[in-house]
Amino acid sequence: MTLALQRSPSLGAAQEAVRASRGEQLQAGLRPNPELQLSQQNNSGSGPYRTGRPLETSAGLSQRLEIGGQRAARSALAARDVTLAGRDLAAVQLDLVRDVRAAYARAVAARRAVTIEQERQRLAADVLRATAERVRAGREAPAQQLRAETALSTASIARDRAQREATVARRALAVLLAAEEVELAGRAADIWFAEIGPAPAATGLRAAANPDYARLDDAVSRARAALDLERRRAVPDVTVNGAVSQYREASSRATDTAFLLGLSVPLQLFDRNQGNIARAGADLTRTELASQQARRMLEASLADAGQRFEAAWQEADALRRTVLPGAERAFGYAREGYREGKFSFLEVLDAQRSLFEARSQLNDALREVHTRRAELDRLSGGPLIGATQPTRPGGRP
Repeated sequence: MTLALQRSPSLGAAQEAVRASRGEQLQAGLRPNPELQLSQQNNSGSGPYRTGRPLETSAGLSQRLEIGGQRAARSALAARDVTLAGRDLAAVQLDLVRDVRAAYARAVAARRAVTIEQERQRLAADVLRATAERVRAGREAPAQQLRAETALSTASIARDRAQREATVARRALAVLLAAEEVELAGRAADIWFAEIGPAPAATGLRAAANPDYARLDDAVSRARAALDLERRRAVPDVTVNGAVSQYREASSRATDTAFLLGLSVPLQLFDRNQGNIARAGADLTRTELASQQARRMLEASLADAGQRFEAAWQEADALRRTVLPGAERAFGYAREGYREGKFSFLEVLDAQRSLFEARSQLNDALREVHTRRAELDRLSGGPLIGATQPTRPGGRP
């Protein structure tokens, strides 16, 4: 998990988005720059102006003043953007943790499926040998040997398919971990995979810790800040300027100095920012309505995820406690009884099929438990990421 958090491009992009929003916040709080103005008049001409000496030289500064509180409103809006970017970063991090946990469970389940199919193939070969002996002894029809050979071929095909699926699952995990290859330590991975924990609690699920849920309120606050900024932009900015001018008569060397002050205010006859205010108001209403709907959907998704996790846990628990042990005992009795002539070949095949169906179902159920738990943790805000890091190679992701 640490490797995925360090190398994930999507997580890195979300971190850069936070830095970008902080840069926008810094820029939003800056004042407008003053302007320097320099001018010369009558610096060339004919007659008394042919000397090339300017008759009037001015130097001044102008400063635009934001008197409507626009700078504070811009800073408030940028601060909301920083908060939203932080929520997005937390969501991407939780998405990555969920995806890695689910991919890890799929990879382990796929590797265990290969072991199950190899064991199925081995037992099918044992049944074929026993059947061949009975056929040679005249105690079984040759058709039963053909059935045993078909069962062995089917098991071999299933094993090859499981090996291909295991390769695909391992490659998908490697992509999430940004690694070239992933090796799953058998015992440590199996211990984690087989551990489904205590029965899930029926209550206590809340979406408030989910960054997507918290982001809804932040999005509404951001829309309010945008509306406030547009309203403040309706207040015109005032530009103050001051200049120093020197005047000289063309026929003399004497100069006079004058100080000039100026003030300019836009006349809001047509543009009072009414269009942007209307747009921001509509965006606020839209965001509030969308947040209400999204909040209900998140709460419903969390409740559904809790029920799916509970159902997966109950299925896995029943399979490992009752179904699989019973199927193992039944197959053992059928195989021994077949060798002693107490059971028919079809009964052995049926017991074998039941056994490996139970093993495959348990393997799928355990994978479902881990996948549903990862989804539930994502929707409820997730466990501490440090708690999901492996303590040894091939351990819990």
